[in-house]
Amino acid sequence: MTLSSQTLSPRLAPPVAQVSGRGQRWAEARTGGLLALPAAVYFLVFWVVPFCSAVYLSFTGYDLAGPPTWTGLDNYRRMLDDPAFWNSAKVTAVYTVGSVVPSIVLGLAIALPLSKPGRLNGVLRALVMIPAAMPLVATSMVWSVIFADRGLANALIGLVGIGPQPWLTDDGLALWALVIMTTWKHLGLFVVILTAGLQGLPRSVFEAAALDGAGPVRIFSHITLPLLRRTLLFVLVIAVVGAMQSFVPAFLLTKGGPAGATEVLPLYLWATGFGFERMGYASAIAMVLLVAMLALSLVQFGVLRGGDDG
Repeated sequence: MTLSSQTLSPRLAPPVAQVSGRGQRWAEARTGGLLALPAAVYFLVFWVVPFCSAVYLSFTGYDLAGPPTWTGLDNYRRMLDDPAFWNSAKVTAVYTVGSVVPSIVLGLAIALPLSKPGRLNGVLRALVMIPAAMPLVATSMVWSVIFADRGLANALIGLVGIGPQPWLTDDGLALWALVIMTTWKHLGLFVVILTAGLQGLPRSVFEAAALDGAGPVRIFSHITLPLLRRTLLFVLVIAVVGAMQSFVPAFLLTKGGPAGATEVLPLYLWATGFGFERMGYASAIAMVLLVAMLALSLVQFGVLRGGDDG
């Protein structure tokens, strides 16, 4: 008498399903790994290797003419006594605060009415994104014409009786000219992000507050801002990091002048590395800039995430 496979005990039956399931999972994992391999190679070659190289070079004396020589902390000690570095750090701090604060304040002020239902609000949201969509080099070229002696900026201040100003050649105005351009460039992006955040807030909370007699100022300060904390955190972090990495406006409009008044750290880093060929010292400056951005980001996360409602 022969026994069919259906009469076999489950313990004696071959684990076909288990084998096939394990093989399928292995095949899926292998396929996923192969698909992720190009991105992993790109990240390794263009991010990990350059970063590790920069960390190593920051502890060396390297002038592009010969091999790097280990100098330990000499580059970082030199930084402490380098007046040009401290001037660039101060310029970067002023530029960051001067461009980030008005961008977020104006962005929130514009986003509040745009987040409400309206026939033209969709069109207006698209219009405010135009500056953000423009290439940064093209934007810089446009603003170099605006800040020219007979440009639009002097024409506008002339309407209120102010004479022409040397926007890009005066050491007291040049940095603020860059701040104005940067604010105009990034304002639209922040408006769109904040508008999306405002539209995602629960309407029931605002309706309940209005029924309780809360005014617009109280609703904004006690309900809107706390609920919008995560969106504000995101906008603040990308704004600060973007401003601290800013290079193109200062490079194209002022070349860091006049007299270093607009020489932000990325521009000083570039001039040190490729102008004076002190790549080791430039790498040390890059590491300090990276640590500063990470520290500021952590502070912002710590301040704005506290008390968040999930």
